[in-house]
Amino acid sequence: MQRVFVSRRWYRLVAVGVGLAVGSFGPVARAEATVAGPERLREYCGACHCDGGAEGGIDLDRLLEGLRTCRPSDGSAEEAAWAAIWRNLQAETMPPADEPRPDPAERQALVGFVLGDVLGVDPRRPDPGRVVLRRLNRIEYGNTVRDLTGFRENVTDDLPPDDTGYGFDTIGDVLSLSPLLLEKYLDIAARVADEVVIATGQQDDSDSAAVCRLLPSAEVPDDQGARDDQRRAALRQFADRAFRRPVDDATLDRLVGVAADAEAAAGGSFQAGIAAATTAVLASPRFLFRVEETDPAEREAPAGTAVPIDEYALASRLSYFLWSTMPDDELFRLAAEGRLREALRGQVERMLADPRSDAFVTNFVGQWLQTRDVESKSVDVEGLYRSRGRGWWRLARLFSWEVREAMRLETELLFAHVLRERLPATDLLVSPVTFLNEPLARFYGIEDVRGNEMRLVDVPTDSGRGGLLTHGSILLVTSNPNRTSPVKRGLFVLDNLLGTPPPPPPPSVPPLEQAAATAGEAATMRELMQRHRADPGCAACHARMDPLGLALEQYDAVGRFRRGEEAVGIDTAGQLITGEPFQDAGELATLIAGPRRRDFHRCLVEKMLTYAIGRGLRYSDAPAVDIIIGSLDSEGRLIDAVQGVVASVPFQMRRAGDPSVFPVPTPPEAE
Repeated sequence: MQRVFVSRRWYRLVAVGVGLAVGSFGPVARAEATVAGPERLREYCGACHCDGGAEGGIDLDRLLEGLRTCRPSDGSAEEAAWAAIWRNLQAETMPPADEPRPDPAERQALVGFVLGDVLGVDPRRPDPGRVVLRRLNRIEYGNTVRDLTGFRENVTDDLPPDDTGYGFDTIGDVLSLSPLLLEKYLDIAARVADEVVIATGQQDDSDSAAVCRLLPSAEVPDDQGARDDQRRAALRQFADRAFRRPVDDATLDRLVGVAADAEAAAGGSFQAGIAAATTAVLASPRFLFRVEETDPAEREAPAGTAVPIDEYALASRLSYFLWSTMPDDELFRLAAEGRLREALRGQVERMLADPRSDAFVTNFVGQWLQTRDVESKSVDVEGLYRSRGRGWWRLARLFSWEVREAMRLETELLFAHVLRERLPATDLLVSPVTFLNEPLARFYGIEDVRGNEMRLVDVPTDSGRGGLLTHGSILLVTSNPNRTSPVKRGLFVLDNLLGTPPPPPPPSVPPLEQAAATAGEAATMRELMQRHRADPGCAACHARMDPLGLALEQYDAVGRFRRGEEAVGIDTAGQLITGEPFQDAGELATLIAGPRRRDFHRCLVEKMLTYAIGRGLRYSDAPAVDIIIGSLDSEGRLIDAVQGVVASVPFQMRRAGDPSVFPVPTPPEAE
């Protein structure tokens, strides 16, 4: 297993965070765990995983025997098994609630044993993880083209949808570059260059933002020397911004050569030359990809050492995290002066107050909570409501496209409100307020909301609303077209709020409709689920998911709160896998925001960090995640999670020696 060391320059900064992480993984826990770890694991887990037992594929006897010779190697099945043990111990999902369970101190020691002694993670020697070379996704590309050139046409829709990984489209491993996509980039680059250089340059309005960016002066000199100087100055200014760092002389020479050749071919048109070079810049890998380099003071560090990225890379990480676009002038200036890192906290505050941070809300929330899917979700409204007899169409008509849009906005605006008002992150779950307009309020059955504008509204106590679990957006995207899905809803809660997703189902699982065919029309959803999970191989995972999904059963497939006869026979009571009981969706939300608050914080932090750094997290990221969670322990403000992600080792550092930059091209005369 690779050891990663932190540079001396960064030791003090990391040491501050280690103090927070040591609470869950400190020297005392390590010492106790080293002595008693194997014995305690056998004591609490042996009934299912020792002496021939290997539930879930975990044979603890074999794994412990393997430790006698060496730690598990990277990528091995043993490493994956130990990582699963660590995750379940940390989340308190194992041992099950009906089995003897370790007390908090013992559990802390077991987590320390698995993470430290078995997997070799030491928070005093942080590992920033591998750096992934990231292409701009289609939204980032469109925003960057707009902010760089002033081109206002929508180019995002000209590009195919991006693949996703770990739930997000910011993941470097899935943002590949196909020949077809490259052709699209070339076409867009040529169109943008023609519009912002040639067409705009021919207009009398020399104050155009695009012309000012690409042509420092609207007057092109006749003198060839002055013309060459202006061409070089214009392209340096543009390339610096496009590449999000100062352009090297060799690349600039090539761009100047492209412009000069195109100018000569166009009969001396200065604009045609600049347009050709602009096209080359906008189709360049240095524009399409996020190029990151090591801080100059650390470039000679030994391979594997954890070193800070340079401030230009840090500016890009920050701007694409919070704005989904390129850095602005202030970030560029601070990076050039070498003062961005020391000013980060204030810059995060400034950027979140800027309207451009709406992109963070839309793109992060849209993928974390799946609100992107609300307006495209397939819904069989007739099949859902026709069984209610005459007048069913009135209910169906309430569910309009305006309501779908308002559902999405309700969730996004609540997140933005909690973030910008510096409220606890758990207010997302138990907030007594929400954002409504008249169509959505009418759909929810809430009175006295007029107009189409979304606004902050106090939620009536008898409305069945309050917090994410009651948002129509989430209830809709976790349903089937014509009925609710307790499995999808339970999986959503486990994966996106508690951070403990179950393994994928086996391929031979029969559909719920098969259970419905034998149970009769009068069977409740709970009875259908009991029949569905009769297979012992399915029971363990369904025991985790189903109670959470059934807690939301009082909301139909499009998120309406069932009342009166509609609610007859619905039983929403259940308990978490950790043993805490609840009676309905409100109590479930209160549990997650209260006793299971740390699980929610961990899940939120892991999702946000994954979105920000563009790769999936591993157990080696646990110390960084623990530091961020530690910063939430007092007030638990959502903005502190954002600040913690930006201040974290994975966000600000990289392993020295990792190949992640394009080589500086050799000047033509030296080839």
